Amino acid sequence: MLNVYSLEGAQETTMFLLIFCLGLSSVFAHTGDASEHMTNEEKQELKYQARDMFYHAYRAYMENAYPADELMPLSCSGRWRGTEPSRGDIDDTLGNFSLTLVDSMDTLVVLGDLEEFEYAVKRVSKDVSFDNDVIVSVFETNIRVLGGLLSAHILAEYLQQKMGVMEWYRGEMLNMARDLGYRLLPAFNTTTGIPHARINLRYGMKSPKLESSRETCTACAGTMILEMAALSRLTGESIFEEKAHRAMDELWKLRHRSSDLMGTVLNIHSGDWVRRDSGVGAGIDSYYEYCLKAYILLGDERYLGRFNKHYSAVMKYVSQGPLLLDVHMHRPHTNTRNFMDALLAFWPGLQVLKGDIKPAVETHEMLYQVMKRHNFIPEAFTTDFQVHWGQHPLRPEFLESTYFLYRATGDPYYLEVGRSVLRSLQKYARVPCGYAAVKDVRTGLHEDRMDSFVLAETFKYLYLLFAEPSDLVLDLDEFLFTTEAHLLPLSLARNSNYTVITIKDQNEIKLEEDAEFARSCPNMLHLFPASLRKPLQDMVSGVCPRRQFNRKLRAQEFQAGNPDHMKIVKDMGISILTLADGRVQLLHTFANAQSQADAEEGLLFMQEMVELSRSQSQQHEAPPQAVLFKRENERVLLNAGPAHFGQELRNGEKIKGQVAIADPIRLCQDAVNPSELVGHIAIMERGDCMFVDKARRAQKAGAIAGIVLDNTVGSSSATSPMFAMSGDGTDDVKIPVVFLFHDDAVKFLSSVKHNKQLEVTLTDMITAKKGKKTDQPRKEGQDNFYKNKDTVEATLRKLKESVHEYLEEQEKLQEEAITKSESSDFRATVHTNNGGAEVIRISRKKEEADLDLKSETDHAEDVAPSPSPPSPSEMQWTQLRNAVLARVVGAEQGVPPPSAATMDLYRKLLAREPGSTRAQAAWLLAEIASLAAAGEINNIELPSDPSAATSPLSHHSDKDPVRTEESAHESKIPDSTVSNQNEQPTGKFVKHIDEL
Repeated sequence: MLNVYSLEGAQETTMFLLIFCLGLSSVFAHTGDASEHMTNEEKQELKYQARDMFYHAYRAYMENAYPADELMPLSCSGRWRGTEPSRGDIDDTLGNFSLTLVDSMDTLVVLGDLEEFEYAVKRVSKDVSFDNDVIVSVFETNIRVLGGLLSAHILAEYLQQKMGVMEWYRGEMLNMARDLGYRLLPAFNTTTGIPHARINLRYGMKSPKLESSRETCTACAGTMILEMAALSRLTGESIFEEKAHRAMDELWKLRHRSSDLMGTVLNIHSGDWVRRDSGVGAGIDSYYEYCLKAYILLGDERYLGRFNKHYSAVMKYVSQGPLLLDVHMHRPHTNTRNFMDALLAFWPGLQVLKGDIKPAVETHEMLYQVMKRHNFIPEAFTTDFQVHWGQHPLRPEFLESTYFLYRATGDPYYLEVGRSVLRSLQKYARVPCGYAAVKDVRTGLHEDRMDSFVLAETFKYLYLLFAEPSDLVLDLDEFLFTTEAHLLPLSLARNSNYTVITIKDQNEIKLEEDAEFARSCPNMLHLFPASLRKPLQDMVSGVCPRRQFNRKLRAQEFQAGNPDHMKIVKDMGISILTLADGRVQLLHTFANAQSQADAEEGLLFMQEMVELSRSQSQQHEAPPQAVLFKRENERVLLNAGPAHFGQELRNGEKIKGQVAIADPIRLCQDAVNPSELVGHIAIMERGDCMFVDKARRAQKAGAIAGIVLDNTVGSSSATSPMFAMSGDGTDDVKIPVVFLFHDDAVKFLSSVKHNKQLEVTLTDMITAKKGKKTDQPRKEGQDNFYKNKDTVEATLRKLKESVHEYLEEQEKLQEEAITKSESSDFRATVHTNNGGAEVIRISRKKEEADLDLKSETDHAEDVAPSPSPPSPSEMQWTQLRNAVLARVVGAEQGVPPPSAATMDLYRKLLAREPGSTRAQAAWLLAEIASLAAAGEINNIELPSDPSAATSPLSHHSDKDPVRTEESAHESKIPDSTVSNQNEQPTGKFVKHIDEL
């Protein structure tokens, strides 16, 4: 046995291990059935299929999503950070840096598409920037983005040297990698040196959202060394490798000294374990992987010693035959859970690199049986192989292990495994716009998600499994795959700028000569994979049997109005109860089924129905919709329910058009009157088929939208909760469709009958209610305002937003009770009454002796003062106030729009910014003073109609004594503008804003 401590010797040993352990295909003889052999033609065909699958996804991304981070394959659009509903921690992968292209560039080289690779490198160098105010996962950004850039740089130079292409390339990818590396470095500034889990790409750890950052997972902290070391050795800047080494050293110190196991979550400052579960799956997986691969890539003996310690512990405590079950790191004989997660599927591949083939074959076979049972490996499955978490985001780990096992054994059985995976992807995940993640393997429903690793890893390993070495432009024996399947050259061990290893470190990593897993490559006498697999092939089916029968009906196909479907579910033992609002409840009774097979299918049907209902309830909440139309010049607004398919109307989006009734009205078959539906909003009735099927047929006929009318007599939006129409998981409807309850539908149909050419607007309810004030005809004197609106459009838009924000928040006023401002011979007093409303009163100094300002309590009396005829002085003050407000609003003929400064003052007032009321009082006095100086006050004609004493912006209520208060010689800002009341302003000013 060799003890090698020099880096050069370590690399030679590493190369020997890789070539020997992975080149065993020349040694092993396949002893399985001859029918398992795959012909060269079949293998070639599968290789081309895998290649086509990559391009189907890649082109869908480039044509419909780039430069967004990811493709949403059901929406066929890009996913940007911050523009789609949050998905929680999973969105920390996104940084608005074209993630999918960066992550998949080296796959293009593996496929031999050098022209597209060159194009991709140019696009990334031109379009991608990391100067984004976005919080990202340090771990994900390191393995996907930094790793992708480094691999692209290495391959670009490799192709320059080997093939004379890309001669223009001058290290652009490496420069971007250096920039990103420095942006990640602040994450390592912790007490322990273990990096933070997240960082802001622009501001580092200075972002307020990161102040409470305390925890990270073991894999997150321990999966940095390969990329960081490669960056240091390619740039000559050692800081990156030093930081990563320190993090790995600290993690090693935190292992449990008795069991040599690691937990999954820890405190980055104290080093205390937060979660002590220990396994090889989520939260810890790639830490073990990088312990071994750091030795392979860097030639550092410490990491081999550490990996061997951890590996022995895993095989002793976590491995239970082919199963890998989490245990407590301090009590390793105690299991912490009874299920396994899909991420542990990488472990057999790592065992191949280690050289321990026998358990790799066994665990891989168990996983393959689970895959065949459920079409994919679910995100988590129990020890009896039932689904625990049903999602499958098209993960690559199982294919990765399949590829390494095939390279190590040369057993064509693993080609058949790869063919099974390929068929499942084609059958259950392929959609017109890429490949969609499976939301639940039991129902087959899709999720609008295609992670970057699908292109970077899944299709890469699938292609490599069927490709011959002669098909590749690379010699893969010269490279190491990172955890994201990026390629780093083994020659990096010669470029070390981090070679100082202390005597203490040497003692720590000294290998035991007789250690079971020190440097062992597999014993050939025990490596006949077929004999190892055979006892396991019935393991899953024996514990979790799968009955083979032809399904009569699936949950996503069920239609409550279809008599055939009703009979089928009855035969399954399922009884259906129709509720008053038209929904149905299902109850399954095993004894009521026609046969045992029907009963079992009924159980599966109910399970699918539960998952279907759950998946729909987890969809982001669609906003309530509205149906708008006019009848006899009266505006009619009806509440409408949204749909979980088709275009979603929100943020002011509208569809306007004339209506047409579909024939047949339930539209469960193609319309016989498509010419009438073209360009119209189709009216349909609920029943007999799924909502989404009606929408598809309306869309096919050329309708621009659809309205589904409830057939349950008596249902009403006033008494029923909001109803959202469900889809079937296929996103092929592009038109908006809304739902009207029966009572609302009756009103609607009555208007349609009255006016065959009725024009209807579909929009969201918030927009419809806001627009209620703007539907009145424009009054005389407003035209001049609109002619000049371009000069103040931006200010008015800000003002509009503030108005609505203030009316929604209804904040309480917290300013001092009384303040005074003076101008000319006028005085303004700001009062806060008991109702929380501020009132500005203005008086002339010479008349102040005659003024008896009422106390705050007086203004909050419960009974309004008896009305009396307005005095001439009161009417004059009202005229004065109207003149000032007309100047602000600019609604009178010939009055120019207000200045931006005036508008900003009103914006501050309506947004309730501190001091705004006092500023308003001072401004109002200045306006009055200017009117007085111009001689306009004394020339104001008294109104002949006492009702003219009401401000054009005020809206009074006879039941509100505070609102109706009008004292002589007083002027107050319109109540609708300054008071904390629920009533909304309805005057010209807000109308102008809303109409913009």
